[in-house]
Amino acid sequence: MLRKGRNYYLVKINRFTGWCLFLLVLLFILTGFSLCGMFGFNRTLSSQTALRIHKFFDWPLVIIFILHSVINFYFSFRRWGWIRKKTSTLKNQG
Repeated sequence: MLRKGRNYYLVKINRFTGWCLFLLVLLFILTGFSLCGMFGFNRTLSSQTALRIHKFFDWPLVIIFILHSVINFYFSFRRWGWIRKKTSTLKNQG
């Protein structure tokens, strides 16, 4: 049975955080429009509700952005050769 490596899980986390970022940024834009009264979004949400939603998702957005960025930096550094793949000592001895 093949064991899934660290990179497999990093790719899965990266995709999940990407979708979360997409949804959170969309929510931020919509609540921001509602707070500014632009494009009729102020009719769908009251300014108090929009402000609560906007403030509630500040830290989740920052944390998910940092996690997504760090994983992408890691994959970029691997692709550019700045980080080498670890080789097994058994392969080197054989």
